[in-house]
Amino acid sequence: MEQQTPSPATFWSLRGLLRDIPVPEKYRPGLLKKQIDTVSSMVFVLLFANLLNLAVVLQSFRQSEAGSLLAIWGFCIIFITGLAALRHIRIRRASIHGRLAQAHVDAMSGAALIIGLFWAVAPLLVMHMADHQAQMVMAIVLTGMMFVGSFLLSRLPGAALSLMTPIGVGLGISMLLQEGAAYQLITVLIVVYLGVLFFAVRWSHRLFVEQHLSESAVQEQTQLIGLLLRDFGQSTSDWLWQTNTDGLLEEIPLVFDTGCEPAGFMKTGALLSSMFEPCEGRRELEAALRRLESFQDIVLKVEDGAGEMCWVSLTGKPIFEGHEFRGFRGVAADITKSKQIEDRMARMAHHDSLTGLPNRVSMQEHLEKVMRRPQTPNMVRALLWLDLDNFKWVNDTLGHPAGDELLRQVALRLNSMAGTTDMVARPGGDEFAMIVERPAGGALEEFFGQLTEVMRAPYNIWGSTAHCSASFGVRVFDAYTSDPREVLKHADLALYDAKRAGKAQWCMFTQQLEASARARVQIEAELERAIDNDELRVFFQPLVDARSHRIVGVESLLRWRHPVRGLVFPDEFIGLAEDYGLITRMGEWVIRAALAQAARLPDHVNVAVNISPLQFHSATLMATIVNALAANNIAPGRLELEITESVLMTDTEFTLRRLHQIRDLGVRISLDDFGTGYSSLSYLRSFPFDKIKIDQSFVKDIDSCPESRAIAVATLTLARSLGMRCTAEGVETLFQADFLRDHGCDELQGFFISRAQPLDNLAHLVDLRPAGDLPRVVVAMPEVSSDANVLAFTSEKRA
Repeated sequence: MEQQTPSPATFWSLRGLLRDIPVPEKYRPGLLKKQIDTVSSMVFVLLFANLLNLAVVLQSFRQSEAGSLLAIWGFCIIFITGLAALRHIRIRRASIHGRLAQAHVDAMSGAALIIGLFWAVAPLLVMHMADHQAQMVMAIVLTGMMFVGSFLLSRLPGAALSLMTPIGVGLGISMLLQEGAAYQLITVLIVVYLGVLFFAVRWSHRLFVEQHLSESAVQEQTQLIGLLLRDFGQSTSDWLWQTNTDGLLEEIPLVFDTGCEPAGFMKTGALLSSMFEPCEGRRELEAALRRLESFQDIVLKVEDGAGEMCWVSLTGKPIFEGHEFRGFRGVAADITKSKQIEDRMARMAHHDSLTGLPNRVSMQEHLEKVMRRPQTPNMVRALLWLDLDNFKWVNDTLGHPAGDELLRQVALRLNSMAGTTDMVARPGGDEFAMIVERPAGGALEEFFGQLTEVMRAPYNIWGSTAHCSASFGVRVFDAYTSDPREVLKHADLALYDAKRAGKAQWCMFTQQLEASARARVQIEAELERAIDNDELRVFFQPLVDARSHRIVGVESLLRWRHPVRGLVFPDEFIGLAEDYGLITRMGEWVIRAALAQAARLPDHVNVAVNISPLQFHSATLMATIVNALAANNIAPGRLELEITESVLMTDTEFTLRRLHQIRDLGVRISLDDFGTGYSSLSYLRSFPFDKIKIDQSFVKDIDSCPESRAIAVATLTLARSLGMRCTAEGVETLFQADFLRDHGCDELQGFFISRAQPLDNLAHLVDLRPAGDLPRVVVAMPEVSSDANVLAFTSEKRA
C-alpha cells in the first residue's frame, strides 16, 4: 500500500502558522498597546484562578506526607501572585509606551514563566505519594491551568507558552514516573494537549494580528479619503460663532456665501446645541459643552432657512479669562457637498450599482455581525446562496441589456420575499444571497418553498417572456460555527448539490455534503493518475439470445481498480470524469481495451461499448474506432456503440452526420436506456439505430407492475415494427426472462445470466482464445482523423 504523505499545501499552512506575521513599524505601537490592554483586562482573572487552584490543591493534599513542602510551595505562589498583582496595579496607573511597553510585555512573560515553573514542581512533589483521587485532582487542576492560561494569554503568545509549557512538562514527567500503562497513555495525551495548545495560541495570535492590521489599514484609508474630500470641497465656506456661559449664541461676526446659509439657522440668542437634529454628533456636542472641553470636526445635521437639510462640521473650544469661563468660540463649515460625496462613495463601495443591493463586501460584514449576535429564542437563521438557472440563455438570446433588466427584476422579487430583519445581497454575476430569520418549527422550509415558486414564475423583459428559475443552497446557523468563510463555503456546497438535482431546487447543507466535496477533490486527483498507472479495468456482462440462451454479445463495463479502495464502480467516478473533462480520454481507452480483449471471443460474439455525449462529439472518436478495429483485426460488425438519448438533444445535424459515419464503418449503433430520457419516436425514425435497449427500471417491475409490463411490450412491438433488435437490461428472474422472450425480445442481459466480470471469468460460458495468440494492442493516439481516411478504411473493409 502506498504511504500517504502530507500535501504541500498542508506543509506550507503549518509553516505559515509557526512564522510570525510581519508587522510594519508604524503599526507596532498600536498592536503592542492593544495586546497589553487586552491581556491586562484578564490578569486579575488569571491571578484569582491561580489562587483558587492553589486552595484546591492544598485542601486535597493537606493530609499527605508532602503537606509541609506544599505549604512552603503555596506560600511562594501566594507571594509571587501578590507581587504580580501589585506590579500590574502600578503599571495600569501609568502611561506606558515604546520600550516601556515592550518591557511590560517581557515582564508579564517572565511572571507567567515563574508561575508555570512553580506549578510544574507541584506534581513532582506529591504525585508519587498520593492516592488516585488526589492524583486526579492534581491532573485536573494543572490541565485547567494550561487551557485557561493559554486562552487568557493568547494575545501574548510568549506569556501563554511560558505558563503552559512548564506545567505540561512537569505534569507529563510526574505521570511518566508512575507505574502503570494508563499513566504512560496520559503522558502521551499531555504531550498532544501541549501541541494542540501551541498551535491554538499561534493561530489565535495570527488572527489577532491580522485583525489589527486590517483595522489600521482601514482607519488609515478613511483618514486619507477624508483629506481628499476636504481638499475637494473648495466651494465650502467657514464662519465664526461664539456663545455665552449659558451656551446661547452671541454673534455671527463673519458670514460667507454658501449653499447652506448659516444665517438661516444660526441666530443670536439661540441655544447652540438645539439648532441641530438629534444624532450622535449632537450628543457628542452637548457632552463637550457640559464638560467645558474642546471639540473638533463634530458632524451635525441641520435645516437651513429654506427648509433644506445640510451638514455642518463644528469645531470649538472653551474661552477662559483667568480661571473664569466666558463661553465657547469656534468655526463652522458647510460640508453638505462633501458629506453627499462621502455617502455616495460609501454606497458605491458597499452596494451593487445595477440592482442597488448590498454587494459581497457588505454582505460578508453583515454576516459577521449576525453570527456574533446571540440567537433569538425559537428562531432559526440561515444563509441562502442563489444562482439563476437559465441566465446565460437570456444573455445569449435577448442580449446583455435584457440580462441586466432580469437581474433588477430578480432583486425586486427577492426584496418582496424578505422580512424586516432579512438581508438581500448580490455578490456578483447571476448569484444572490439572503440572510433570513424565521420561527422554528417548519417556517423556514415553508419559506423556501414559497421562494422557489416565486422565482419560478416567468419574467417579462420588454415584451419578451424569459423563464429563469433559481436554485439555492441553505446553511442554517448553529452555535458551533463562528467562521463566516466556513458558512459561505457550506452554502456554496449546498448550492452545487441543488444544481446537480436539477433546476428550481434547494438543498440544505449537511456534513455529508462537505465529506462528499472532499472526496470529489481526492477522487479527481486520483482519477487523473488512474489512466497513466494502468488502474482501469474492463469487465464484460454477457448478452444471450432470448430463445437459444446462446451468448451473442458482451457489454464492456468500466471498473477502477483503486490501490487502496479496491474495486470502484462507474457511478462513483464517471460523473467526476465528465465534470473535469477526463471522460473522452477514458472512453477512448475503453474502446481500445475492449476491442483488444474482444479478439479472444468467438467471431459470432459482438462487443458493446458505451459512448458518453462528450466523447461522441470528440474530434478523435472516429480515428480511435478505426485504429482499434484494425489493430485487433476485429470485423466492424462485431462492434456496437451504445448511446443515450441525451446525445441526440444537441446539434442534431452534427449528430446525424456522425451516426452515419459510424454506420458507414459497419459499426452498429444501439439506443441505450430507452424510455428514461427525452424519448421521442422521431428519434427512431431520423437516426440510424440497429437496436433498442429497454432500461432496467422497467424490467425490474415486470413481476409486480402492470404499467412496466405494458411499457416493455410496447417497446418490443415498436422495435419489431421498425426492424430493430431489442435487448432487455437488468433481467434478474426467470419470470422476467420468460415474459420478455414470449413477447418478442431478442436478447437478455442481467444478473439472471451473469454479473459483469473480467473476461477470463466467463470461460465457462464462452470459448476464449488464449491470450498469447492476440495481436499487440495499439494504445498510442492514431494519426487517422479526417473523414477521407475513415471512408478509405470503410471501402477497404467492405472489399
